[in-house]
Amino acid sequence: MMANIAEVRTALDYFFDSRISDAEAIITPKHKTSMYHSLGYGFILFLKCVMTFEQADIEKTLEALKHTIHLANTQRKKDGGWLDNITTWVKGTQLQHLKSMTRVHRHAELVYAEAYLLKALLSIVYDESIVSFLREGLNIRNSYNTYRVLEKYVDFVQAEAAAGKDTTCYQLDDHFTSGVAMGVGCFNIILSLLPATVIKVAEFVGFSSDREHGMRVLESIGDWADYRHNNKKPLADPSQMKYEGLRRQLCDMVLITYHIILSKMIPLPNVDPVLADKILNYNLELYPSGVFFLYFSGRSLASNSHLNEAKAQYERAIEIQQDWKQLQHICYWELGIISIVQKDWQRSYDIYEKLLNESNWSKAVYAYLKGLALYMMAEQRKGDERDLLIKQAHGVMESVTGAKQKIAGKSIPMEKFISRKSRKFIAQGDYLVVPDLEILNAFTAYDFMPVDILIANYDLINKQLASLDKNQKFYHDDLALVHYLRAQLARHRLARQQQPDSDDKKLLMEIHHASVATVLEIAGKINLDHYIYYFTLYEKARMAIEEKDYESAQKDIQTILRANEKGLYSVGAGPHAKNKYSLESQLVFKCHNCEEKIQALKNSASLSSIKKEDEID
Repeated sequence: MMANIAEVRTALDYFFDSRISDAEAIITPKHKTSMYHSLGYGFILFLKCVMTFEQADIEKTLEALKHTIHLANTQRKKDGGWLDNITTWVKGTQLQHLKSMTRVHRHAELVYAEAYLLKALLSIVYDESIVSFLREGLNIRNSYNTYRVLEKYVDFVQAEAAAGKDTTCYQLDDHFTSGVAMGVGCFNIILSLLPATVIKVAEFVGFSSDREHGMRVLESIGDWADYRHNNKKPLADPSQMKYEGLRRQLCDMVLITYHIILSKMIPLPNVDPVLADKILNYNLELYPSGVFFLYFSGRSLASNSHLNEAKAQYERAIEIQQDWKQLQHICYWELGIISIVQKDWQRSYDIYEKLLNESNWSKAVYAYLKGLALYMMAEQRKGDERDLLIKQAHGVMESVTGAKQKIAGKSIPMEKFISRKSRKFIAQGDYLVVPDLEILNAFTAYDFMPVDILIANYDLINKQLASLDKNQKFYHDDLALVHYLRAQLARHRLARQQQPDSDDKKLLMEIHHASVATVLEIAGKINLDHYIYYFTLYEKARMAIEEKDYESAQKDIQTILRANEKGLYSVGAGPHAKNKYSLESQLVFKCHNCEEKIQALKNSASLSSIKKEDEID
């Protein structure tokens, strides 16, 4: 088994360095007979089908994972395993049972849980029936329980080693440890991001949602705690890669995702971008041609407004990766967002045209963004050329609603949003106000804007505000949108200016408060874009956090959450005012995590206050 793991480790090294054909050449010949080759084969197929969303790829992946489960099951200890027994999760620790296993038995339990988890996640998306949802939900819980018990074994052996005892008889290896850490860490972090009501139910049936523990477990695989809050950098030695745990890079990728990507999408506590850059740079040194790490590098650069450097990383990744078009598409998507930020409409059009033709992830979103690029180009033209571009944009916008799809039987929130916007475009006679800034808000991409672009957009918003047509059918919708976006741009300008002079700071704060107040005042007159009211409440809370008015921030967040929990939406005009608003799930997700950040800031402020009092005493 250990020889097989070593081969799969080599294959994953090839995979992470974009040598996908070489990786597949190692894994494929043994995927029918070797448990770990089968897991590696299933994992690569899983990544591929998540990117393609092709039914044939999903079916192939499910079959591969079923075979992995079968192989793992044949190598589990036959006198009892807990994953098959529904009642074992209430029996307490099976530590003694684990001690009686061989190394192969324990690895089989790990692979069994890992493959079942991947299969369950994919099956929920593929099979939309409630029976499938319940069945796979049970499998996910059982997979989690397996990880939890395996973690107890790891903790026990490490405690014995720390006490100076000989632990060689327990045969604990880095491949096993990294696998357990990957499962435990992901479960805890993902569950901790969910709404409080969901977490309570999850904890009642045996899950835990300890984010700090999940982060700590993932960091332990790379000893990353040793590199926090100092100038130390780990030595990236390619000759030592084969000795690292099989899931080491996956653990690192989860940490990078949390600190670099998720933290820019939602307010999160304990974000450490400096540590994330150390983790990223370490892996880039090991895998200089790795598409995944080049992608993360591009995201890190873009989130710090280094757009041209980010583009270079994405373009390099596209050039390197020729085996999987889907990996290229991830980078093209990011390049498309940057093109909107930079208002490079021809480039934007070319990218979304390409994605529309080649990618199956969301034809509706690609079509809308293609139409948006045409419309924005038309806004810069005159005469016949403008008319032709508007006509083309109209045709594309008409195709958006028909291109929508469903996942697990439900519509995709972003597709519902852009479908509404495309219909509004047509209803208004081929017109939308600042649709580029609105979609960047939906993509949470304002962090990408350098200061000069922020200022230019701020000036643009003010001009739009002065030129809005009061006779426009949805005037109050547009007025509310422009004020909401102006408030957000003002807050971002405040955050970006390192030392804004007092007058400038005071003016931006006044403008922010005035725009927020305007939206809240006219909210009852909004006919279509009811989401603006709730997003403005969230924006108001974000500014209150910056002003350290945590009580006010919490109050506004609670208003949004209560509306969601009770299903009571009574703001706005028109027949849909009492319905759910666009991007509600995205906003509620942000609010739940914003609540946690507010509490962390309140606790920190309280501790600082106590410390100051002690110093005075």
